[in-house]
Amino acid sequence: MTLTIQERLSLLRKQMKKADVDAYIVHHSDPHLSEYIPDYWKEREWLSGFTGSAGTLVVTLKNAALWTDSRYFIQAEMQLSGTGIELCKIGMPETPDIQSWLALNLKQYSTVACNGLLISLSNQRVLNENLKAKKFKVRFDIDLVSKIWDDRPTIPQQKVFVHTAEFAKVSVQEKLGRIRKELLVRNATAYLMCALDEICWTFNIRGADISYNPVFLAYAIVDDDKATLYVDENKLTDEVIQFLANEQVSVKPYSKIFDKLAKLKKKDVLVLDPAKVNFSIYSAIPGNTKVIETTGLATQIKARKQPVEVEGINDAMVQDGIAMVEFLYWLEQNVKSGKVTEITVAEKLLEFRSKRRNFISESFGSIVGYADHGAIVHYSATPQTSYTIKPEGFLLVDSGGQYLNGTTDITRTIHLGNPTPQEKRDFTLVLQGMVGLSMAKFPKGTRGSQLDTYARMALWSQGLNYGHGTGHGVGYFLNVHEGPQQIRPENHLPIEPGMVMSNEPGLYRPNAYGIRIENLIVCVEDETNDFGSFLRFDTLTLCPIDTKAIDLDMLTVQEREWLNHYHQLVYFKLSPHLAAEHEKWLKEITKPL
Repeated sequence: MTLTIQERLSLLRKQMKKADVDAYIVHHSDPHLSEYIPDYWKEREWLSGFTGSAGTLVVTLKNAALWTDSRYFIQAEMQLSGTGIELCKIGMPETPDIQSWLALNLKQYSTVACNGLLISLSNQRVLNENLKAKKFKVRFDIDLVSKIWDDRPTIPQQKVFVHTAEFAKVSVQEKLGRIRKELLVRNATAYLMCALDEICWTFNIRGADISYNPVFLAYAIVDDDKATLYVDENKLTDEVIQFLANEQVSVKPYSKIFDKLAKLKKKDVLVLDPAKVNFSIYSAIPGNTKVIETTGLATQIKARKQPVEVEGINDAMVQDGIAMVEFLYWLEQNVKSGKVTEITVAEKLLEFRSKRRNFISESFGSIVGYADHGAIVHYSATPQTSYTIKPEGFLLVDSGGQYLNGTTDITRTIHLGNPTPQEKRDFTLVLQGMVGLSMAKFPKGTRGSQLDTYARMALWSQGLNYGHGTGHGVGYFLNVHEGPQQIRPENHLPIEPGMVMSNEPGLYRPNAYGIRIENLIVCVEDETNDFGSFLRFDTLTLCPIDTKAIDLDMLTVQEREWLNHYHQLVYFKLSPHLAAEHEKWLKEITKPL
């Protein structure tokens, strides 16, 4: 029998009383602090019914509240309706933070607890400090959900596979050498890896434990002279075992990471990333072992793609572009049938991508939002909510693929009828933002927060804005979202050559429509002169942009030239691989403006 949300919260509260806990915080997380997580760890989703990829649930003996960001405000309102869980909108002036909300709902010296496996060391420190400042007792050693979730999914046991040299491009030994060089620079003896994408990248292996991300559950330690992978050995095929042996990587059971850390000596110097190591793991490290905290060494290295990796990504972009052209052509031919829905659009996209060379899976669940659904930034169609698409209005399609030689992420907003003057203005302002960032030239050391302005300037000039970041890092046949690079107001890290990112400004009019245009870009060297070294972006994505909704009078000469050149490139790269009908169609829609 399926329990209601209220029944699940009631069971949790019974456990809270037994454990003498007054408030329990449930994070959307796994022990590796992944963005997308295995079903086994979807505790917040199970307790609240909210399915978004970001959000924290707080339950007291009488009340409950859930915090999420602007991408999910509309979705959360719908999914939390009738549950008794209050929605707290992060970033809104009237929204209290978690500790302030708890102070309003609990007495001083109440006990607040959460599962230390599911919170990063850095977040634990902030939460601990904030709660203690409000005079609360805090515990990070309690797991209450496992006591009540009877039909919990199993921990995934998918097989690991080798990312062969043909596609990985850079060898394990070269990657380990670069990590060890970083250890040497820091006078450190070992590097702890908990982030799954770091482990997969370093050892040139991939898995399927998490939907859309080709990763598997593991920990790893790279010493100055050896490397150890902590993983459930049932996941390893004979080929993987042999591959790891050839690379001098030893394998130990997944849970033995705690034993290894507990045995560290005073002379050991351990490097770790406090944002990527959970608090329980950190707690296993002896107090007399020196710890150096920094952004993950593997994360820093893999963020700057090697030229051979960018070559692979370019090949994946051709394959993805072919699939997108076939999809856009199909949509145009079928939209008047009355049989196209948001769900069938997502299914068709997957069908077209599945036929492409080196395709493995989608890189995230396709976001297909027609009309007002497009204004829900991370909308996910269900049989209950899916619209039938008509030959009118905007359709927003955000999708991507995992290929053996690259990860793609693309958004196209298509107008299916005759756009109104406001729709044209809005679409053109978003396009101008995307083109503005694409054309940016900037000195070395320029930060993501500074570049963010390029994408927003046209919208700002009209008193408009969007609530999400402009760009996120993208992995190499890895997570579609990777750090540390981002283009957003809060990110102050310099953008460096080799970094692959999205460029995706948007505009969302609630109850009307949403517009987002997204390409992937890579930072490259431009020129060095008396005024310093300058960088720019190359656009990687190959797919036409809908010109029907552009107000040509708003475009500058440079913007029009950029778009014409981009469409020329799209046609040149994709046309040799297309069937005659698709080639003819692409030629027509990429004609110069």
